[in-house]
Amino acid sequence: MTQPARTGPCNWPLNTAACKGWDTIDEAVRMAATHLAVEVLWALSGRRFGLCSTRVRPCRRRDQDAWLRWEPWLTLPYGSLAITWCGCAWYGNCGCVPAACEVSLAGPVHDVTQVLVDGVVVPADAYVVQDRRWLVRVDGDCWPWTQDLTLSDNQPGTWAITYRRGVQVPLGGQIAAGQYACEVAKALTGDSACRLPRRVQSLARQGVQATFIDPAQLAKDGMTGLPEVDQWLRVVNPNRLPRDSVVWSPDLDRGRKRTS
Repeated sequence: MTQPARTGPCNWPLNTAACKGWDTIDEAVRMAATHLAVEVLWALSGRRFGLCSTRVRPCRRRDQDAWLRWEPWLTLPYGSLAITWCGCAWYGNCGCVPAACEVSLAGPVHDVTQVLVDGVVVPADAYVVQDRRWLVRVDGDCWPWTQDLTLSDNQPGTWAITYRRGVQVPLGGQIAAGQYACEVAKALTGDSACRLPRRVQSLARQGVQATFIDPAQLAKDGMTGLPEVDQWLRVVNPNRLPRDSVVWSPDLDRGRKRTS
């Protein structure tokens, strides 16, 4: 299953407890400041935080039952051949289940909120999530092979999965977004107490010279100019990566872990 592209953040809560007068600001301004702050911090932190609610209706295009594969088994002097069923060796620690008893979801899967089969809600203890990707049936039944996509998902002959995808925003990220949104709101209303840096590099007056940081340069460095916000960004994205990295190795041999 391919993973849909994320073009923006999802469900990023704000903690504005330290923002004095936040509740007195016009609601439209607060909404605009919130959207801007969340989008900026989501991008600067590597585009990986925030939970997106997703609803999918799996449907297999062809028979994907257990299959055979010949693999070298090098425990004998000259080697021998071992049969692999459904992609897992008999002697390995991989937990093989029939193909219809598990389904791959675009992850990372935070949790599954509902599963409907034939319009009936499947109990939460009937399935588990493994490796933040696989939805595995554990009550002895299996998932349907096919469904009628022309019907709504609450009708017989259909099934649907609703889950939250992504990484939950940590408390530090909620506080950082609240502080940043607070200063953005001040900037939008022309409040002189706004702490966001302005596009002024040098200022001399009455023998006193002051140099300011260019916001454009801050953005290139992955910073905002607010110390408490930039400190959180340095912790969660010290290398200023544009998005979360992924490592995959065909030699990696490990069993699955239950994640939800």
